[in-house]
Amino acid sequence: MAKSSGAAISLSSIALPILAVFAACLIFYYAAPILIPMTLAAATAYILMPVVEYLKRHKIPHLLAVIIVMSVLLAIGILFLIFTVSQIARFAQELPDYQISIQDAIDAAQVWLNSQLSTIPGLSIDLSGFKLNTSNIANIGKILFKGLGSISSIGLSGFLLFFLTFFMLSDYDAYVGKINRLLGQTNEEKQSMILAQISKQLRGFISVKVMITIGLSIIMTIGFLILGIPYAYIWGPLAGIMNLVPYIGPVIGAIPPIIVGGLSGGLSLLIWTTAFVFVIQMLESNIITPRLTANTVDLNPLAVLVSSIIWGYLWGGIGVVLAVPITAAIKVLCDNVESLQPIGILLGGQEKQ
Repeated sequence: MAKSSGAAISLSSIALPILAVFAACLIFYYAAPILIPMTLAAATAYILMPVVEYLKRHKIPHLLAVIIVMSVLLAIGILFLIFTVSQIARFAQELPDYQISIQDAIDAAQVWLNSQLSTIPGLSIDLSGFKLNTSNIANIGKILFKGLGSISSIGLSGFLLFFLTFFMLSDYDAYVGKINRLLGQTNEEKQSMILAQISKQLRGFISVKVMITIGLSIIMTIGFLILGIPYAYIWGPLAGIMNLVPYIGPVIGAIPPIIVGGLSGGLSLLIWTTAFVFVIQMLESNIITPRLTANTVDLNPLAVLVSSIIWGYLWGGIGVVLAVPITAAIKVLCDNVESLQPIGILLGGQEKQ
């Protein structure tokens, strides 16, 4: 019997990308305490570098420009931290009262549901007995700040991130040159093209996300203040930051202000808060962000969701926030490495399928 003339799919063309993915996941998982601070510092340096370049164009020496930028960033960070910590401390003092109110609302809902379910013949379900337990908040913090240590060590991690960012900014050009040499000198033009594509996608996406996060935080805070929601200075930035998490982030960021608004102002404030958050998030997710990010990253929605799940498992909450830019960089690399091109095809947007 004659053999088929069609070219068979090579086993190595399938196995190599799979092995590469598994090897990378193992490295990222077990090296998370080292890689997370370095990645955050690199991302921060990448965001701040255009500001440094702007100061250099105005005849300010590179090192002095870096010192100015980092000093301003440190001052803003300290002021924001002091104000936020004071707000959180006040909220923590009143948290038991909110917990009692929430538990009362849950108990009332359980009584109503049990009365409704009891009218169904043959159905025996008891929904009572659910109690809130705030002791698990610490466990949530450990997940969100995986790789940065416990909550008590966040300050030390921030100190480390500050100096890592400072040194990366001060020797930025040198690091870029080292990356080029690390990739080899046989295909310098190809390497420069890959790095340029990665830089273009990341800079566009990160810049847009930073602007949207800041703008959304300000709008949400002002809106919560107008509505009279307690601790608006916590819930506004929280909603803006959680918006960085694809799909579920906006929902998670909206829940606390809606609950607090309902507990403090009753049903009317709960409805107004829900409507306000819904309108702002719909405008942001369906009009503003798609237009601003249309020409940045080339990832399909499924790739964004799956990458968020994977990076969330590997690096916790920080991994979810960094999932899209990291995956976009990986896609560019896969598109230009022949053995990894199947991964790039799977990650790519529909316009390039």
